[in-house]
Amino acid sequence: MVNKRFAPYISVIVPIYNVEGFLLKCLNSIANQTFKNLEVILVNDGSRDSSRKIAQEFCLSHKNFFLINEENNGQSAARNRGLSEARGKYISFVDSDDYLHPQFLEKLYALSVIHNADISCCNFFFYFPKAKIKVLCPFRGKNSIYFSSEALKKLISGTTLQGFVWNKLYRRSLFVDNNIKFQNICFEDLAIVPQLFYHSDKIAITSRPLYYYTQRKGSAMRSINADEIEDYIKSFGFIRNFLEHEKKYEAYKKSINSYTKKMKLMTNLYIFNLHLRTFNFKNLTKNIKNSSKSIKFFLEEDYQPTTGIPDIPFPLLEPKDKKQEEKRA
Repeated sequence: MVNKRFAPYISVIVPIYNVEGFLLKCLNSIANQTFKNLEVILVNDGSRDSSRKIAQEFCLSHKNFFLINEENNGQSAARNRGLSEARGKYISFVDSDDYLHPQFLEKLYALSVIHNADISCCNFFFYFPKAKIKVLCPFRGKNSIYFSSEALKKLISGTTLQGFVWNKLYRRSLFVDNNIKFQNICFEDLAIVPQLFYHSDKIAITSRPLYYYTQRKGSAMRSINADEIEDYIKSFGFIRNFLEHEKKYEAYKKSINSYTKKMKLMTNLYIFNLHLRTFNFKNLTKNIKNSSKSIKFFLEEDYQPTTGIPDIPFPLLEPKDKKQEEKRA
């Protein structure tokens, strides 16, 4: 249970899982924020390396950092646990292998207060730790203030706004008042951030890059499997279901069509990399076809919305590692 000695303006939620080589940099970047009225909720998701020890020691010397130890239930469950403990008026999420510009919270908080925005967003860098280089995200919006409908269209189309949960600051009431929780799938950001935008009145954007998104070999997106690619498609099913339940699908149809074009391209890339990594190209064409048919299923005019996690009508086949099979033979 988080210590409730003070009422912070911002709650920062950090799920932790096997990131011993990156965690201290992440935690220091939060501790060194120029904005000081915050609590930091670390949710250790059953780490098997020294991450838990690093987090425990950091909390001992930083009184506004609190550690919760959980079983390995996944990042979505860890974020939900953090949300249940958070007391700040605003919420921010930081992945434990990423790190922040010192003014990340100060700038986003100022945007939210000055413009009375429910969500504030910043641009970000892709950070490559092995080469120690950072690359600015090319799809960035200008300094802008949007009302919900226009911002959601830009978010869904994915041109100037992205559905990542971590480069943003949210009014906590968006989660509480609308009972929004992270779903137990990979790409859970893409499933719920559109809901948060929909329930907002105003969204404020700064073009300044204030978040560093680490690209590493062991990260989830670099080792994606067939189930996780299916989750990527399911995240689109969540969007369709939500907009249908709100009777707003037609209003966002143009943005949805733009989104699915990019989604098909990304899905094909994920599938190709999956087969390339296993050096097994059996069922490559079938997987590409199945992913395309599943996306098309969620686009059908007579689609019947569901609740809960959507089902994939055309499952993908996980390729076996051919090199490992050859070694065993």
